[in-house]
Amino acid sequence: MTGVRQGCLLSPLLFNIFLERIMADALEDHEGSVSIGGRTITNLRFADDIDGLARGEKELASLVERLDVTSRAYGMEISTEKTKLMTNNNNIMSDIRVNGQALDCVSSFKYLGAIVSDEGSKKEVLARIAQTTAALTQLKPIWKDKNISLGSKVRLLRSLVISIFLYACESWTLTAEIQQRIQSFEMRCYRRLLGISYTQHITNMEIRQRISQAIGRHDDLLTIVKKRKLRWYGHITRSSGLAKTILQGTVQGGRKRGRQKKRWEDNIQEWTQLRLSETVRAAEDRERWRELVDRSSVVPQRPSGVMG
Repeated sequence: MTGVRQGCLLSPLLFNIFLERIMADALEDHEGSVSIGGRTITNLRFADDIDGLARGEKELASLVERLDVTSRAYGMEISTEKTKLMTNNNNIMSDIRVNGQALDCVSSFKYLGAIVSDEGSKKEVLARIAQTTAALTQLKPIWKDKNISLGSKVRLLRSLVISIFLYACESWTLTAEIQQRIQSFEMRCYRRLLGISYTQHITNMEIRQRISQAIGRHDDLLTIVKKRKLRWYGHITRSSGLAKTILQGTVQGGRKRGRQKKRWEDNIQEWTQLRLSETVRAAEDRERWRELVDRSSVVPQRPSGVMG
């Protein structure tokens, strides 16, 4: 009898050791050209989700071939259906194959449950709104139950529904449009909870007051997102791992001419009103950074209106 039983605690440990051996053999003598902060990075891994990095098509083709050949030698196969290619250069026509099948080149891809897109975080936020709305609808009997207090309903909403929306929100890059969508989505949730339609001409300010009366002082949804992102930035800044290298390191090359896309760290500077070098020094002091997070995450209230 070989192997382990389903659910055995050794199973993930043994799998990680096995996959680590495959990666070590596949990457032997492989020289990557992607360097961040002076550290060469050829791949990012979480369990069996592997993200290969390369500066050019030939290098990526070589990396994929190495992984394919080595995996087969160990009795494993790369799923061509789940493996995709993404590039930040639209002029590249990638023709990389696994087991004779060409890999699709895509503009967005779901990795570890979140959508990675060359268009920023908009697709992921919209997908989160759709998933959260579906969960909100499934709990409709609870929202209509008059035996449940409003305070309990709001707490259920925040724990069972809003938690779906907040998954991996620390990784989002928030534009003005995305921030407005988050605020509008929150008001739609509260109106659904209260059973108030837009035709009743009840302002958002009154909706907020009713929620505050039910659960007391609380952070609105956009404030929660901003706090989580700022706290995560502080945590990574005080750490000494790969995430810090990627966050603070630089890469070769420059940005394209014309209007620039908003970067993840642009939010940090915008909210704190500090240069990036100043935020690094501030984050090293936990107490100072905690106060800065509370002050920087305050969201100015939009003019009161009926539409959420």
